Amino acid sequence: MSSTSNFPNDQPKTVVELEGRDRIEVEGTTVKFRGCSELTNLMKTMRKSFGPDLKAWPLPSGDSHSAILLREMVQKLRGDWNYPYKEVEVCHCRGVSCKTIDEAIVGGAHTTAAVSRQTTASTACGTCRPEVQRMIDYRLQDETAKASLKKSA
Repeated sequence: MSSTSNFPNDQPKTVVELEGRDRIEVEGTTVKFRGCSELTNLMKTMRKSFGPDLKAWPLPSGDSHSAILLREMVQKLRGDWNYPYKEVEVCHCRGVSCKTIDEAIVGGAHTTAAVSRQTTASTACGTCRPEVQRMIDYRLQDETAKASLKKSA
């Protein structure tokens, strides 16, 4: 979810909720995000390079925690966020939720084996492994790959 409102000093404020996790708040030139100074620094650099309109920022590349979260934020602001898995639970055998798998991916589990080690997803029958891979691909790929993933969904 995101919302934009104006304050008395005409500084726009943007708030973006990140898939049930923390929220990023941007007011004028101030960025507030609890617990991730790397993300705050990346956002300040982007603002300095590309201006205050967050929707106009290019999507950052890379697989760091901050780049992944900033891509999500920019895509949500543009209305382009289309996560490939919509159900609450991905792995029915182990009862592993989409949120748990996504948090593992954002936290650095960038292969199905790493996600399985961290969450136990796809360690029983394995039929959810392709869904886990789609989630990883969506989080880590560039816009061209994401457009391709959207078409196949």
